[in-house]
Amino acid sequence: MIKIEKLQLQNNMDFISSLHFINGNVTVDGTLLLIESDVLELDYFKRPVTKNTWIIRIIKDGLMKTVELKNVPLIPTGIDLFQDGSILLVQSRCENAGDRVERNARRYNMNGQLIDAFILGDGINTVQIDENDTIWVSYFDEGIFGNFGWEDPIGHSGLASFSISGEKVWEAQGYNMADCCGLNVTNSSNVFFHYYDDLHLVHLTNGQEALRYQVKGSDGFDQFMFDEYGLIAETDRQILTRYKLNKKTFSPSDKINMIDKEGKRIYGPIFMRGRFLYVWGSETIYWR
Repeated sequence: MIKIEKLQLQNNMDFISSLHFINGNVTVDGTLLLIESDVLELDYFKRPVTKNTWIIRIIKDGLMKTVELKNVPLIPTGIDLFQDGSILLVQSRCENAGDRVERNARRYNMNGQLIDAFILGDGINTVQIDENDTIWVSYFDEGIFGNFGWEDPIGHSGLASFSISGEKVWEAQGYNMADCCGLNVTNSSNVFFHYYDDLHLVHLTNGQEALRYQVKGSDGFDQFMFDEYGLIAETDRQILTRYKLNKKTFSPSDKINMIDKEGKRIYGPIFMRGRFLYVWGSETIYWR
């Protein structure tokens, strides 16, 4: 019998938007970032990419700042902030046309002005920046084995890190990843990733493997976090599962229902990183 754990979220702020939600992320210090647009349909393979305007919501301690980025020639699937407050937008698909390679990462200041543009490669799953402005990038299978014009893909190792200006400074070695499906950069000294085919969860300390866990009962998950009771992972869209640790194996134990302070269940997009958890309900953003 599967038990249902109730996870109560205490803090909240009202937020209703008429725009379309595109994607989101949590920064290393727990700031929630949301990407919105009035664009109804997105074609990730159309070239050249149509320039669009993207609305960025920056939410911290119950306060929201809005930044408008105009005429951006990429479809952002990833977002994060550098320590100076500048915004990194990343597009997961990156075409290599031989004589021309897309610069699928763009850095903007808070006034919406472009600072820099560079290449992070094709097939990007997740992008997270640590407190030292190192960009950590995980890749799915097409970014590892090559697609979209790439014979020697940048993401062949499955996980790599880059400088603030896009130079590769580190990459995973010896994991034979087919898909680095989950990433949680708590800080520069503690990076966790979950990958196929082994379905292991690896803890890196200063770029070196410190611990490795087997994950049972899962086909993989992209978002996860740790709390005092173990591991919480989004195992399907808006579905959380509790994993308990026995020696070096995480096994699923309970399904999780998120509830507000009145005990009502919360539904909506979920965002996790470090020990931070956010849920965007229909009219409210909740966090713990």
